[in-house]
Amino acid sequence: MSGKFRVWRSTLLAYAGALLIFALTSLYSPGFAAPSHLRSLIVVSAFTGIVAIGQTLVIIGGGIDLSVPWVLNSSAILVTLIADGANGPLLWAVPAIVAGGALVGAINGAGIAWAGIPPIIMTLSTNTILQGLLLVATGGSPPAMTPHVLQVMATGRAGPLPVIMLIWLALAAAVTLLLGRTVLGRYLYALGTARMVAEFSGVPVRRVILSAYAISGATAAFAGVLLTGYSGQAYLGMGDPFLFTSIAAVAIGGASILGGNGTYLGTIAGALVLTILTGLLAIFRLSNGALLVIYGVVILFTVSLATPAVQSAVARLARRRAG
Repeated sequence: MSGKFRVWRSTLLAYAGALLIFALTSLYSPGFAAPSHLRSLIVVSAFTGIVAIGQTLVIIGGGIDLSVPWVLNSSAILVTLIADGANGPLLWAVPAIVAGGALVGAINGAGIAWAGIPPIIMTLSTNTILQGLLLVATGGSPPAMTPHVLQVMATGRAGPLPVIMLIWLALAAAVTLLLGRTVLGRYLYALGTARMVAEFSGVPVRRVILSAYAISGATAAFAGVLLTGYSGQAYLGMGDPFLFTSIAAVAIGGASILGGNGTYLGTIAGALVLTILTGLLAIFRLSNGALLVIYGVVILFTVSLATPAVQSAVARLARRRAG
């Protein structure tokens, strides 16, 4: 069975799982399938999906980005500080903030690629530094004014469709094109499969790592800007839930946490699954702790599937059944 077939099979299974969970939940709670609630699910999924764009690229390349929460939080607070409720400053503030997120990501990439710092250590350190800087800068009381334009982008509709869904679709098309049709996409898959082989094959490994983390920082920053429009304010800790959701969405979508395969279409399915699971909390009166347990089990399960020992056992079982 080819690697590409396995990835697409996993992607299809992720969508099938999302549909199954949605159908079962709708049977238990008929209002879950109402058009208004469907729009809400898509809106919430979009935030996870946008953050997970960069996480998908980083994980395919064999890394991981743990700085997502406070890159997102920093961007949310900065946009409210700069705009102060006005729409005009957004014309330059949003591009500048997204570029700042890309710069933070590039610093992560440089530390990993040139200094040889492990991705977990580098990105976790960056996350902690940003958290400390924000606490010092805001005194624990960030501003609460969100410009109207951001509220429209996050919660408005273009006809029957949420505006943020259209933004998400445009970004999804771009990242799918990047992974499937560009040199950077091919290099990322090669890097995640075997770094040493990629280096000997002429892949500019350091530049690829830098690019992946820069994109991750940019998408986390953009998600933070949009999230202020959804919540109506910026507050400390608003990015924390996106650490594990961004990783779990990639894992549920069929990508190997160890790198080398995956698709963003699969990540979209993962984001939908996680959002539907979150909706189950209120229906079944579960705590947030139950959701964290689910995330942990999903990540542990997908990592175990990616280990050579498990892959070898699965292959032996498949050969026995075929014989």
